[in-house]
Amino acid sequence: MKAFLLAAGLGTRLLPHTANKPKCLIEVGGKPLLLWHVERLKSFGIKHLLINLFHEGQQIEDFLGDGSELGMTIEYIYEKKLLGTGGGLGNARSLIGDEPFMLISGDVWTDFELSGLSLEIESLAHLVLLENPKHNPHGDMFLDNGRVNSSKKGKSLTFSGLALIDPKLFNEGKKGEYDLWNEILLPASQKGLVTGEIYKGFLVNINTIEDVEKLDAYLSEG
Repeated sequence: MKAFLLAAGLGTRLLPHTANKPKCLIEVGGKPLLLWHVERLKSFGIKHLLINLFHEGQQIEDFLGDGSELGMTIEYIYEKKLLGTGGGLGNARSLIGDEPFMLISGDVWTDFELSGLSLEIESLAHLVLLENPKHNPHGDMFLDNGRVNSSKKGKSLTFSGLALIDPKLFNEGKKGEYDLWNEILLPASQKGLVTGEIYKGFLVNINTIEDVEKLDAYLSEG
């Protein structure tokens, strides 16, 4: 299985710390967030990682190289302009291949057990969802009997940034900038093709300095 790490964001909410540095290179628990991701993915058995880059992306490539020193293969997809969460994946469709791949946001840290991710028969995506945080009280989507929907059926939840996706969702070859939920997952959910689960363990989406401090404290204690 391949993994795709979303790392093209500008990190504007963490300025000035991200003025000249990608968000995922901010240190937490003694090492860059990016390295936590790579080591965790490797421990799960993933040896092929794709990373999309934009803001100060060369720093990420310089840091990880081709992955050989880490026992992995790492490929980079540079975006000339930000393509969004969906566009970034669509832009890398040929590198992703035809097998389901793991998607993880580069600014998320979680102890979620990656081996638990799987696709049900006739499902094309499985999303890890969270109880709605204070900054997103209305949530992103709903979960009803294990199926994701936008029709207010079931429980309102927030997308964690972690998912397992079948690349068949991108076979129409849509190009340019677009959002993963609105353009890809929402239409699929309306056909009953997107499943989800609620995760109640530790997960931090790094949006503020307070989030960095919270995660740093958690990792330092461990």
